[in-house]
Amino acid sequence: MSIELLGKIYSFCLFWSCGCLLELEDRLKLQQFIQKKYSSVLDLPEIPPNSADTFYEYYVDIENRSWGHWRERVPEWTYPPDRDPEFSSIIIPTVDNVRTEFMMDLIAKQGKPVLLIGEPGTAKTVTVQKYLAKLNPDVHLSKQVAFSSATTPMVLQRTVESFVDKRMGTTYGPPSGKKMTIFIDDVNMPEINTWGDQVTAEILRQLIEAQGFYSLDRPGDWATIVDLQFIGAMMHPGGGRNDIPSRLKRQFTVFNCTIPSDSSTDRIFGTILEGHFAPTRGFAPEIVELAKKLAPVTRRLWQMTKTKMLPTPAKFHYIFNLRDLSRIVQGMIKAVPEAIPTPANLINLWEHEASRVLPDRFIVDSDTQWFRKAVHQVVNEELGEELAEEVKTPSMFVDFMRDPPEIEDPDQPEPDESQYKIYEKVPELETVRERLHEMMQSFNESIRGANMDLVFFEDAIKHIIRISRIIRTPKGSGVLVGVGGSGKQSLTRLAAFIAKSQVFQITISKTYNMTNLLEDIKIMYKHAGLQGKSATFIFTDNEIKEESFLGVINNILTSGEIAGLFPKDEVIAITAEMRTDMKNEKPDLPDTQENLWQFFIDRVQKNLHIILCFSPVGDAFRSRSLKFPALIGGCTLDWFSSWPTDALQAVATKFLSSMNIVCSP
Repeated sequence: MSIELLGKIYSFCLFWSCGCLLELEDRLKLQQFIQKKYSSVLDLPEIPPNSADTFYEYYVDIENRSWGHWRERVPEWTYPPDRDPEFSSIIIPTVDNVRTEFMMDLIAKQGKPVLLIGEPGTAKTVTVQKYLAKLNPDVHLSKQVAFSSATTPMVLQRTVESFVDKRMGTTYGPPSGKKMTIFIDDVNMPEINTWGDQVTAEILRQLIEAQGFYSLDRPGDWATIVDLQFIGAMMHPGGGRNDIPSRLKRQFTVFNCTIPSDSSTDRIFGTILEGHFAPTRGFAPEIVELAKKLAPVTRRLWQMTKTKMLPTPAKFHYIFNLRDLSRIVQGMIKAVPEAIPTPANLINLWEHEASRVLPDRFIVDSDTQWFRKAVHQVVNEELGEELAEEVKTPSMFVDFMRDPPEIEDPDQPEPDESQYKIYEKVPELETVRERLHEMMQSFNESIRGANMDLVFFEDAIKHIIRISRIIRTPKGSGVLVGVGGSGKQSLTRLAAFIAKSQVFQITISKTYNMTNLLEDIKIMYKHAGLQGKSATFIFTDNEIKEESFLGVINNILTSGEIAGLFPKDEVIAITAEMRTDMKNEKPDLPDTQENLWQFFIDRVQKNLHIILCFSPVGDAFRSRSLKFPALIGGCTLDWFSSWPTDALQAVATKFLSSMNIVCSP
């Protein structure tokens, strides 16, 4: 290796060792300091004048023995022209995630743990998942664990033990002599005890440092666990979020993930929108042109909302991150050409999706009114007055207005849902009201003992549309927040029936405990995973007998895996049943035990929709949201405000109209 190349590598390592924790503005300060003090002795990249780049946009090109720009390493990604890929599997390469992935790989190849820190929405989890997906499954496995405040040392130890097999004596390791990377998300979430200790974090430190645990089954016996690699992710401490102990922190090489630039964000979501609304799919040219402009418009609206609607103790859930942009775009790519014939229809769809993701969590009407004005302002400035007029009135899009085609031959398979589940705009509220009455009648006829009798006033219809959208979205889950009696469960049951989703709900008793909950969840997993059918799990705050119940829900919403849910003999039986389905859906994937199990978990996550029904009264909802981050981050929020006067009048009219009331003169 030449002295010249070694000098470049030294400079690169200097940036990333001294500046790996810095934010963008601090990286610039470090760069200016190095340029001022050491430019004569260090081999630094030449940055063009008037460029916004810093040293962190450059890497050492070993082959050419020169500095290269990270954008040269960003591969092209093309949206499939013939199909819509599974949205959660779409990862658009950018300078940010390619650079972070390279740094992770550089450290992980040395067998050292890596920790990514950053604000919500900086793609920490997605970047790690993308990196893990590139590992060769024949020699290197991966597992994901999500920490919450309910993650105890025993939960962590049992989880890790479920990932490994016995090798010899008291030595354990991943199956078949392979290596395994365990990704621990939200590593700072476990509670700090009375003495200021995070015991779960200390057990993790022991596992990394000493490579083992003391056995829980045979006290005093030491179990050595080998061939494990660790990657962690956490948000910045502060604002009610814990830090991790220094003894654990020192085990990791820490990288700070900065907020993606506007151009990176526009590229990510613009690529998806342009790929879906393409002429090859039958969309009109004016639709294609408008779709190209929607990514920066969406990003700007999101930034305005994030800046204006700051979290407070009463509005603690006003947390906006890049997941919100993902949900808006995911809703838009449900559109088909026949439902979006004009640019006006497309901007109506965009307004509907933005309104479902951002303002549905608002708790006061003034916040919603501000958002309506912001939508009009952004569209007017970016797309012109004509389209701005289209978004003045809120639009509604649903996919349950059409009946399935009649089957004449009983042996004929059921028609594909894509033939009649068309996501389209409804012209007026009355049309939806009539359709919902039909659906409610079908619900009562098809479910024995059902006697649903709802009054479909305007707010109730809007909530059904929101819940239906959540259940019809793959991996969609929601949190419905409203006082008791506001109709959360009844509307969810009807929305699930409309979406042809099986409803599950636990029955609480004096003896109901964690074991019973896990047995109920096993039934849901088999329905959603083995049978591949949609399932809706309604879980209310009255059913939380133990806070650890929410720890299980948190795991389902993040990784989908619950340690020890199925014993090993059941896992073998499940994977054997999944083999045919995986061969049909993913013929290129080897049917190994690990791949079959991951296919089962992926299908569970896709088909199992969790609808949490919480009350805003008291501090319980706020404290639980802080302890279990997936309740907010992994769900779409729908805030049930108190019923307006016209709703109360509609209910009163409905029930009093059948009564023979005689008034004295």
